[in-house]
Amino acid sequence: MKYFFLFLFSIGSFCTYAQNDRVQDNNTIAWAQVFSAIKLNKKFDVLAEYQWRRVDGFKYWQQSLARTALQYNINTQVSAAVGYGWILTFPYGDYPIANNGTFPEHRIYEQMQLKNAFGKLAVNQRLRVEQRWLGKRKPGDEREIEGWTYSNRFRYLLRLQHPIINSEGFNLYTAVGDEVFVSAGKNVGANTFDQNRLMLQLGSKLNKNIAFEAGYIKQTLFQSRRVDNHTIVQNNDGLTLALLLTL
Repeated sequence: MKYFFLFLFSIGSFCTYAQNDRVQDNNTIAWAQVFSAIKLNKKFDVLAEYQWRRVDGFKYWQQSLARTALQYNINTQVSAAVGYGWILTFPYGDYPIANNGTFPEHRIYEQMQLKNAFGKLAVNQRLRVEQRWLGKRKPGDEREIEGWTYSNRFRYLLRLQHPIINSEGFNLYTAVGDEVFVSAGKNVGANTFDQNRLMLQLGSKLNKNIAFEAGYIKQTLFQSRRVDNHTIVQNNDGLTLALLLTL
């Protein structure tokens, strides 16, 4: 137990020191998302999603993300999936991640998901491991990719959902979630802690196949590069809209 508290103290001391080293980059974001699960049989689902991520409201691009996966349902509570994502990251903010221009990313991932219910409270936990290939844009050329940088990333999501209204003609629920991202590998750069996403949402199931959610997201993102020996921290706050389909 003493090692656990020593670890927490070390992390706290590091974070206090690191705060003095940070440059804050604040942005307003808006994400529109479509998630679908296509049931093949009792054991297998095909997952597909697209996320249209914008900055300064819906004015400029932040990211374009398309992702698909094959999911195996071990039982009603536990599932495993393997998938692929294609992502484009655009320049935005005062200190762009895409400082040389828009760059592509190939992403393979594996995940385990655990769902529990405690009375009316639904608890969803997800652990995802990603293998990422990020395109290196040739300086001064908006089209040519001169190479790829490989890194790993670990993600843990905890989401809690509880009904507010559950009548025969109308239902409404609230959800809160937090996801932590940690990068690993020799190409990670200055920060292994990649980002954190806090989400507060309201949702409604229109029928057994369609649900809609809207809410607030706070994305805190630590860039892997340093600028003038400073860590760049993006504070991205905004709106999320999501359509959830079960087919």
